[in-house]
Amino acid sequence: MRIVYQLVFVVLSSSLLHAQNYIDLANLSYSITPQNQFEDRETQTQVAEVEFQFTFPQILDDKNTFIATVMLESNTLRLDPTLTQCTTLASLGLALGFNHKYSDKLAITYLVIPKIASDLNHITNEGLQLGGLALATLKKNEHFNYKIGLYANTEAFGLFLVPYVGFYYLSPSKRFEAYITTINGDINYMLTDKLNLGGDVNGLTSSYALSEPYFGTSPEYFAKNTTEFFAYLRYPISKGFYLKAKAGYSITRTYKVFEQDDKVALGLSLFYLGDDRNPLNTPLQKGALFKLELLYRFQL
Repeated sequence: MRIVYQLVFVVLSSSLLHAQNYIDLANLSYSITPQNQFEDRETQTQVAEVEFQFTFPQILDDKNTFIATVMLESNTLRLDPTLTQCTTLASLGLALGFNHKYSDKLAITYLVIPKIASDLNHITNEGLQLGGLALATLKKNEHFNYKIGLYANTEAFGLFLVPYVGFYYLSPSKRFEAYITTINGDINYMLTDKLNLGGDVNGLTSSYALSEPYFGTSPEYFAKNTTEFFAYLRYPISKGFYLKAKAGYSITRTYKVFEQDDKVALGLSLFYLGDDRNPLNTPLQKGALFKLELLYRFQL
């Protein structure tokens, strides 16, 4: 599953200090690439992704809000030019926790995030992962707040940590919005009362257990690491529902299969310490991608 695409919770936690005037409760997206060429090969594959996220916040009292989020994701592609069939890699995650408002300036979100990530043909313990998130939002004024936090997860390749620093800004006119962090960001401007023009970037990391070996006899896993830039248009299609049409480019695209015991010492954001793994498949080239998103936004 995407990492800090998993930090969609950031949107929620920021709104609890009222710098943001909405909460994105649900998001459904579908993205597809043109035919991607494998490196040094004539063979190609298309990559299709489906993502769904639904967040349920429940205010408990004036300081505490319970948070529950369901997250689903699937990726369909050929893992190697020698394979004729596409493989679907999927994950199902549940985030449970709460946001505590310590003062009018400070709120912290705490989440536990268990999930299953595999090709779903045969679910084993290797596909079970456990993550957590602690994210602080520090309000400077009605239009600006800071964020700092840490995400951790037990990926198939080992422990993965993502330090998180950033800010959120909403202009007094509410026409310009900026959300910039060390790992993702979004900047958009309202061209009209309905049409938004924007751009976003995301660093994505996820891993999936494979139910059977594709390249040998030992158990294997699939690891994904990409950085994607998008330009988009957002338009309301009915009350609370928005459609985003996005076109972008993956400046890094790493889809690799490793033996199950081939791990790193520590994953840290987009870097790996002690990484001497031996990939078993042929990597894909970088390229364009297109995405449609349908989101439900609750105005505060």
